[in-house]
Amino acid sequence: MSLAKDKIWKLLAPLVVMGVMFLIPVPDGMPPQAWHYFAVFVAMIVGMILEPIPATAISFIAVTICVIGSNYLLFDASELADPAFKAGKQALKWGLAGFSSTTVWLVFGAFIFALGYEVTGLGRRIALFLVKFMGKRTLTLGYAIVIIDILLAPFTPSNTARTGGTVFPVIKNLPPLFKSFPNDPSARRIGGYLMWMMVISTSLSSSMFVTGAAPNVLGLEFVNKNCRYSNQLAAMVPQLPAGWYYFADRCSVVVIRSVQTRGHSQC
Repeated sequence: MSLAKDKIWKLLAPLVVMGVMFLIPVPDGMPPQAWHYFAVFVAMIVGMILEPIPATAISFIAVTICVIGSNYLLFDASELADPAFKAGKQALKWGLAGFSSTTVWLVFGAFIFALGYEVTGLGRRIALFLVKFMGKRTLTLGYAIVIIDILLAPFTPSNTARTGGTVFPVIKNLPPLFKSFPNDPSARRIGGYLMWMMVISTSLSSSMFVTGAAPNVLGLEFVNKNCRYSNQLAAMVPQLPAGWYYFADRCSVVVIRSVQTRGHSQC
């Protein structure tokens, strides 16, 4: 019974937050529809924090509320007063705008590809293959972790899924073989070193490739839309791919080598 009450409370909390914000007077200088839209946005965030239902469903409900209540949430009085303005059509266009973004579909396709890694076990086999041939020494085992992450990064736009879902399940079983256990003084024997290398490798691989992390692709689209120099930059970058990768790779190698050597010496 307590679980049912807890879920009901979590379901009602976003609605209460939205209702309270609707009743608060609109701040000076802010359009009414902007304040009402902000109320829906805050309610959505509260729902995602409490998560009474999946986050995807919460997002869909929030978009649906905005589309249905577009006269109060999306458009101002001048737009609604225009006889040529079709509020319903424009609201539907706004609600479906995200599905027309090539970036969204690129990320979606990459996640489907990443799911294939998990279902087929390809990522696990790649990790085990590298550990087999490079795991004879703790130093080269650190390199194996970095190489695994870099090989998977171009096709897995989620560092959490890549490192946490593919690399970590393989690596976490290695420290106990060397009598190194978490939450124990023996953790620094090799376990701390391997965990540290995973943190560094996922940070570098996420920044080396556009598809290394989902925010990279979304950030690139944002820059293309809002940066006045994006066209010149986009025209220049394809002319210098060799120089870019040369610079990025050299920087990554220096960081990996320095961090690995320091971490290895302290463990």
